[in-house]
Amino acid sequence: VFSLIGKTAGGTYQDGFEDAVVMHLKSAGVNAYSAYDIFGPSALKKSNKEELAKKIREDKYTGVLLLVFKDKDQTDEYVPPVTTTYAVPAGPVFYDPWFHPYFNCYNYYYDQVTTPGYWTTTTTYILEARLYYAMDENDAIYVATTATQDPSDVQSAAKEFAQTIIKDMRVKEIIK
Repeated sequence: VFSLIGKTAGGTYQDGFEDAVVMHLKSAGVNAYSAYDIFGPSALKKSNKEELAKKIREDKYTGVLLLVFKDKDQTDEYVPPVTTTYAVPAGPVFYDPWFHPYFNCYNYYYDQVTTPGYWTTTTTYILEARLYYAMDENDAIYVATTATQDPSDVQSAAKEFAQTIIKDMRVKEIIK
C-alpha cells in the first residue's frame, strides 16, 4: 500500500493512511504491507520505476494499492436567523408537585428569542484508491474515489477511507 495523500507542515499523512488501509485489509484476510514501513517515507520519490518494480516482484507482492489525494473543495453556506417563541412565567407561580391549579396556566406570557444568522464552511477531500496487479503496472484492476467532509483529524479520515475502500472491494469481489 503506497500513500500519495500528502504532507502537512508538521509531518506526513502517508503513514496514517497506509496503516489504516493495511489494518483493514489484514482484518479482511489479505496479507498487506505498508510501503512506508518497507521502503521508507520517500519510496516513490527516491527510487526509480524499474528499481521499485524489481523490488516488488522479488518480494513476490501480487498487488500494489496506491492511495491518492485528488482534490479539496470548500463550500460556504449561510444559515439564516432562527426565531423561537417560548412561555415565560409572569408573576408568582405556585409550585405544587402533586397539583397544578388551573389558574396558574394563565400566569405566562410569550417571548421571542432570535439567534443571528451565520456562515459555515464545509471542506470536502476527494481521495482515490487504485489497485494494480504487481506484474502489470500499466492497468489498474480497481479504482475507487471517495469524498470525506470535515474530518475531525487525520486518523478518523484514514479510518473512514479504509473502511469505505475495503467494503467496496468486497462488494466488487476484489477481496473474497
